[in-house]
Amino acid sequence: MQMNRRTFLGAAAATATASAMPGCCSLCCCPKAQVAVQLYSIRTYIGGKKDKSGKVLAEGVGPDRAFEEVAKIGYKGVEFAGYYGRDAKTLDKMLKDNGLVACGTHVGKDAFGPDKVKETCEFNLAFGNDLIICPGGGNRPSNVAWNSTTGVKDDWWKYLTEYYAKAAEDAAKFGCKVGLHNHQWEFQMKLSNGMSVWDYFFSNTPSNVCMEQDVGWTTCAGFDPCEQYVKYPHRSPTLHAKENGMGSKGEFHAILGQPGEGARGVDWDRLFPVTDADGVKWYIVECERHDDTLMPITESFKFLRSKGRC
Repeated sequence: MQMNRRTFLGAAAATATASAMPGCCSLCCCPKAQVAVQLYSIRTYIGGKKDKSGKVLAEGVGPDRAFEEVAKIGYKGVEFAGYYGRDAKTLDKMLKDNGLVACGTHVGKDAFGPDKVKETCEFNLAFGNDLIICPGGGNRPSNVAWNSTTGVKDDWWKYLTEYYAKAAEDAAKFGCKVGLHNHQWEFQMKLSNGMSVWDYFFSNTPSNVCMEQDVGWTTCAGFDPCEQYVKYPHRSPTLHAKENGMGSKGEFHAILGQPGEGARGVDWDRLFPVTDADGVKWYIVECERHDDTLMPITESFKFLRSKGRC
């Protein structure tokens, strides 16, 4: 990743600001984020694989065994993307039996709409989770043609900022937080004023709307993950630790620290101190490929451990 003058000064400013704040730790002693896994990374490993007709092509191990194996790798937490048909009491027991905690969940934005937010919050709080995130695709309107560059009219994004602001206010009444997770198109899509939808969203929502930055997608889009914590500070209890580099031969890589030859990889050594200073609590590993095996999340954990992160 190239570091221009603006990027360098921005990251330096974040560090300096955090160190200078009254009662704030210096950069060297800021608490490090813990390491979790987004369970979407092993969705086929857990749930198995079926063809379009419903025929089982591969059996999954189920969530009980998967939680046990995730804990054995060394992960301290999990982020959900579905609940495997389990109720909140069962999920709570599965987590506690394996010494894991829930650090978030991914849902469609309707789950924290005015008529659903109470139910969603109460369900999640029952197994210890208070962070409810909608991933990028969940913010696309379902009733219009979608183009990753042109997107939809400005009024859709105005609607989204108002929707999330209200959802965050409502969720807070029940002890929960809501937020948005990005893909690369949020940085690439521009509104009529030239602003990216990412910048528009976080510039027009209150600070209690959380930012779950997927640093792999941000990097893949050609933007600097570190800069986002300068622009939108202290809004990020979690981040997605991902490597989404497209290699020179077109291969798509998924393991942290292995972006592929010729690919733009995440500058992890630069990222760690910036996120520590910002107060990020969880690095959530998400691997986009090989979801039928533990290999990518195991190797990604080893990478973070080699960097002293777990």
